[in-house]
Amino acid sequence: MSLPLQAAAFLLLSVAGLSGCNASEPSAEPPAPSITEQGGLGAMATAELRQELATENLSLDNDDGKLPKAELSPRGELLIDGKAVPLDARQQAIALDYRSQMAAVALAGAEVGLQGAALAKIAMKEAAKAVFGGNQAEMEARIEAEAEGVKTAALALCGRLPELLASQTRFAEAVPEFVPYARMTQKDIEECEVDL
Repeated sequence: MSLPLQAAAFLLLSVAGLSGCNASEPSAEPPAPSITEQGGLGAMATAELRQELATENLSLDNDDGKLPKAELSPRGELLIDGKAVPLDARQQAIALDYRSQMAAVALAGAEVGLQGAALAKIAMKEAAKAVFGGNQAEMEARIEAEAEGVKTAALALCGRLPELLASQTRFAEAVPEFVPYARMTQKDIEECEVDL
């Protein structure tokens, strides 16, 4: 879950480094398109992810590989090692809420990742232009404006984490079999914005 946040933070730091390139003359070329103008592939990837999140099982955390594989189905079934854990209607509703929170965070993380990748592409083009005669001040301003948009999206992602943790806690309290897979902690939330 924190991988998109770490990637966004790395890209923001990389962009800050790229903006230090030397330049002296204005460029005759138009500026690179902004992140919001690049749409196409990002929109397709987001739509595909949204479809997968709605129709496929979501894997639960098993970082150490010592636990059996666990998944949440689109209907709120908890599957451990391929077998459904019996859930009553209340437990299933809690499972569905947790799944919904996970999907929302995954989509927000994908958006941050796509924006970060687009920002890196823009930064590379702008830096190359600046090196070969572009205006460094204009390049820095464009990159900083785009980076601010990525940071805003990353902060919004961080803002989703408290509800994900609360939902995870409700699920763990309601379904003991889920407890070993409930790995998110308050520390993850606290580190989210610090990593940016």
